[in-house]
Amino acid sequence: MDEVLLAMMRSNGRNKAWAETMVNLEARKLIETANRLGGFHIKDGLTRLQFVQEIRDVIEA
Repeated sequence: MDEVLLAMMRSNGRNKAWAETMVNLEARKLIETANRLGGFHIKDGLTRLQFVQEIRDVIEA
């Protein structure tokens, strides 16, 4: 993730809401990509769900 966006998100400036929106957008795109790739490459349903959950855990951290 871009350090500038994270710095803007943590600041109390006028760009905080914009930066939070951009970070959330990128996180959703990453989860969407994980779902697509997991569905294409991982045939076992439980393993696919665990993969996507691990990606979500990384995003939350």
